[in-house]
Amino acid sequence: MPLEMVKLYVDVIFFENLVINYIILYLTKIFSRQNTSATKLFLGSFIGSFYVILFFFNISFILQSIILKIILSIVIILVCFAPLSAKKFFRILSLFYLISFIFGGASFALLYLFNYNIKIIFLALIVSVILIYINWGSVTKISRNKKLIYQIDIEIFNKHAQVKAFLDTGNNLFDPLSNSLVAIVEFSALCDILPKEFENIFREGEKDNIEKIYENIENRNWINRIRLIPFMSIGKEKGILIGFKPDKFIINDFKKEIKDIIIGIYGSKLNKEGDYSALIGPEFLV
Repeated sequence: MPLEMVKLYVDVIFFENLVINYIILYLTKIFSRQNTSATKLFLGSFIGSFYVILFFFNISFILQSIILKIILSIVIILVCFAPLSAKKFFRILSLFYLISFIFGGASFALLYLFNYNIKIIFLALIVSVILIYINWGSVTKISRNKKLIYQIDIEIFNKHAQVKAFLDTGNNLFDPLSNSLVAIVEFSALCDILPKEFENIFREGEKDNIEKIYENIENRNWINRIRLIPFMSIGKEKGILIGFKPDKFIINDFKKEIKDIIIGIYGSKLNKEGDYSALIGPEFLV
C-alpha cells in the first residue's frame, strides 16, 4: 500500500476512534455521575486512539497484551476522572468496561448483519446508548422499589434527632475543605436540635446570605460547628448548602458511628411520600 494511502487510512482510523472513545468516556461520566472536564475526556480519548494506530507499526505483540490493555484502561480513567478514591476508581473502571462491552457487542451484531462502514459504527453507538439507558433505568427502578432506608441518630449538644435516610448511589457530596462525608437532611427533621435562629434563616429565605447566617446565630458554640458546602445538584445548578458538624452520627441498623461527617441542611422535601428525610451515599456503609 502506498505511503500516502497508509497515512490517510491511519488518519481516518485515528479520528474514528477519537470520536468513539470520547463518546464512551462521556457516557461513563454521565452514568457514574462523576464530574470532569471536556479537556480531560478528550485527552483520555486521544490516548486510547493513539494505541490503535500501533497496528500499522508491526508490533502486534503489544496489542495482544492483556496486561497492557488493562494498564491503558487504568491510565485513561485516571487521566479523565482523577483524583479518585479506590472505591470510586474501581466503580468507574467497571462502568467504563461495561459501556465498552455493550458497544462492542452492538458493533459485532450490526457488522454481522451489514457490511462495514462508518455509519454502522455510529449506529452501534446509538444502540449502545439505548441499551444502557434502558438497563440503567431498570436498575434505578429496582433500587427505588427496595426502599434502601436506614435509621439514623444525629446528636449535637446533647440533643438528638431520629431520621430515616435513603441510600442514594448518586450522592457523592463531600466537604471540599475537610474531605468529610456529607449527609443531606431536611430542615424539618432537624428543627428540634437546631437553634431557633435557623428557623428564621430558612423560613425567610435568607440561607443564601452568608453574612446573615453568622449574624443571626447568637449561640457562639454553634458558630464553630457551621459549615458552608458548595453543591451543583440539589434544586439548582450551583449554590451553597448550610451544614453543621454533629457530635455523633450513628446508623442504628449497624450500630455504626461515623466520625468525620457534616450534615447538610436541605430546606425542602426530599421525598413527597415522606418515606425518608435524609440522603446518604454508599461510602457511609463501607
